[in-house]
Amino acid sequence: MLFAGLWLALSGGVASSLWFGIPAALAATVLSLWLYPATRPGLRPHRALVFGPSLLARGFLGGLDVARRALDPRLPVGPAWVTLNLKNRPDEFRVLLGGVISVLPGTLAAASSKGELDVHVLQAEGFEIDSLRTEEARIEKVLTAGGGRTE
Repeated sequence: MLFAGLWLALSGGVASSLWFGIPAALAATVLSLWLYPATRPGLRPHRALVFGPSLLARGFLGGLDVARRALDPRLPVGPAWVTLNLKNRPDEFRVLLGGVISVLPGTLAAASSKGELDVHVLQAEGFEIDSLRTEEARIEKVLTAGGGRTE
């Protein structure tokens, strides 16, 4: 229905265009489901809308913190690597979590292999891996468990 509605909007609502639009919408639907099956995780739009501004704010503050550390040699910098086990998570989850971690203050998701995510932290002393687990829980709330459905 979404693809058919899009076709109608693009064709200016001309009913005769549906002879081309219906097969095109069906083909787009089949291709969409083949490329990304309905059993894969989907997005919960209302939770993503709440999560987005929070992530932007935390990312901005994180950028300020990193800039301060770069400009003021008195502020501590003690880099280290942390490995986060994500063996039971689908690829979409790991990619989204890696992107989120890279936006946060002093962290950068650097590699993902064998169900693990390697994270570079700017200040190892005082760093809590639980902060990464908190982000993992936030991402879990933004993604559906499967079926591409939204709440």
